[in-house]
Amino acid sequence: MHTRFFSNGSTDTNHSLDTATPPSDRIALQPLLAVGSSSPGARLRRAPRLVEEDIAEVPATHDRVLRHQGLWRRINDKLPSQISRRHISVISVGGVIGTGVFIGVSNSLRHAGPIGALIAYLITGSIVWSVVISIGEMVAWLPNVGGPVGLACLYVDPALGFALGWNAWYNWAVILPAELSAAAIALESFPGINPTRRSYIAVSVLLGVSTFVNCLGAGVFGEVEFFLSLFKVLLICGLIVMSLFIDSSDHSVIGLSRWKDPGPFISYRDIKPSAWGDFLGLWTVIMQACFSFFGTEVAAIAAGEVINPRANIPRAVNRVWIRIFLFYVGAVFAAGLLVRSDDCRLGPPQPNKNCTMNGVSQPYDTSIPSSSPFIIAVEDAGFGSTLKNVLTIAFAISAWSAGTSDIYMSSRFLFFLAECGQAPGFLRKTPKWGKSFGMNIIVPYFSVLVSFLIGLLAFLSVPDFSNPTVTTKANDVFKWLSSMTAAASLLSWVGMMFTYLRFFYGRKLQESKTPKFRERNLALYGKKWYHKWQPIPAWYAFLSCVGIMFCNGWYVFTQKSFPWRIAEEPTDGPPIIDPDIGPFVPTFISSYLPIPFFLLCMFGYKLVYRSEMVRLEDMPWHNGNVDPIIDPEEPKGLWKIVDSLF
Repeated sequence: MHTRFFSNGSTDTNHSLDTATPPSDRIALQPLLAVGSSSPGARLRRAPRLVEEDIAEVPATHDRVLRHQGLWRRINDKLPSQISRRHISVISVGGVIGTGVFIGVSNSLRHAGPIGALIAYLITGSIVWSVVISIGEMVAWLPNVGGPVGLACLYVDPALGFALGWNAWYNWAVILPAELSAAAIALESFPGINPTRRSYIAVSVLLGVSTFVNCLGAGVFGEVEFFLSLFKVLLICGLIVMSLFIDSSDHSVIGLSRWKDPGPFISYRDIKPSAWGDFLGLWTVIMQACFSFFGTEVAAIAAGEVINPRANIPRAVNRVWIRIFLFYVGAVFAAGLLVRSDDCRLGPPQPNKNCTMNGVSQPYDTSIPSSSPFIIAVEDAGFGSTLKNVLTIAFAISAWSAGTSDIYMSSRFLFFLAECGQAPGFLRKTPKWGKSFGMNIIVPYFSVLVSFLIGLLAFLSVPDFSNPTVTTKANDVFKWLSSMTAAASLLSWVGMMFTYLRFFYGRKLQESKTPKFRERNLALYGKKWYHKWQPIPAWYAFLSCVGIMFCNGWYVFTQKSFPWRIAEEPTDGPPIIDPDIGPFVPTFISSYLPIPFFLLCMFGYKLVYRSEMVRLEDMPWHNGNVDPIIDPEEPKGLWKIVDSLF
């Protein structure tokens, strides 16, 4: 039984506290009253909050929710809601459409072939869908407790929330220099400037502009990302349409000819038997695709700065998987139609095999720069350098857009950790400025500054074209550092799915123990976010992510000569290095280091703070101080079409 507080000061201990209770009976537990809609002119008026005496009488499970909501309310007071329904939908798309679509598809094609890459992305898309609907269901119930991190604290263990928070910050922070360096790589073939100088200029300008946009506040960031995402969507659609009509260099129709020659699948690293090699190629691309898809849960993470989150976040989360799934799968399908999977310009071929250049088989030349399959197709079709340069700039802009989202996400994670007392206190400061310009800009500048400093690592990946025979240690270090983000991404999904499974089984326990639990907690079963076929998708995503994570560095264990042997004589040279995999020991470490680091954070927190896992029967099943759902105003005119897309 729970104590319920009435507006007249009396109490009732014979009823469960639930969301179906009339507002007049729940004034103490509903501090936000909405006036208007989620349009830019909508306003929220605060009602009286719980006083300390009331909080003291609330059951312990309720108290945990109220504490998290109090923390989130303090964060919301510091960072006012500025991201609208239109913005959050676009952020959830624009944050993940970057180099993975336009440039990373090259590795997918040469590792698995056109059909293998397509199947791998279809499988990954199904995993992403399972992750997104699970997160969306929890966040729709409690949108103001800190996203997946706060939910892990409430339904699993505060130690898991601590580890998830730092793991997510690391992931978003290190992806930033990876996106910026990819933009520099995309501009390598752009004419007119010395290649090395061009790369430095590209990284400097893109990092500076991304940081500047984030210094103008969440509203400006959302508006900029909105138009950049529209640009990227149109770009992808244009490339897919182009793949259906473009001709080869001899002006013959390509059609599905690339699927026949060199074939639909590729035996990865020429592993025998070929069927096993085909499977490993597909498995490798699944791991690459997971890295590309990471970020689809961004809508849930940004809940603190979203207007009307209970209506806008489920809508964004439930729609985003369709757009991301179609864009990525569509891009892989188009690339498989345009370019041979053994083209020299995609990268190194399989061992002991030649690659093709303009249809002619030849040994691989390391001086040939890797390129996007879409740019290769434009070159082969004879469109000239103009269209190639336009696409190159477009790909760089896409990478810059993703980098802007990376700064936003990493800075907000760092700010949230500081507010929780889990990061240095100066990171939670939010200086205000812009009043002289008629603006009220509030940004966690110190957190943005830290993200900017991490972005400087992109300079380590800039190659020295003046002396290509020299391999810089810094470039190797950066490559290993960025490769760890793949395991960190999967760890985030594993933690989120474990949280949802605990959430699901705790709810099932209450349904069996509490009469009319479903009727009394209607917000848990909203038709826009509740999925009756759970927990099958959650288990599917959880087990898939665990399997992919532990097999992340499988290729290190398939070498005939054990790669980390010890030199017994001074004259013993290092083992032969596969150019496509790199040094084996650093590759192994970078593939699995995030796992012990994550466990160290989690169990270290438990050791210091003696936290315990929340039992199923002790889980909170009221949503405390949550804004009521406001039906948003329907957009009009052109914006109605845009709204249907996002």
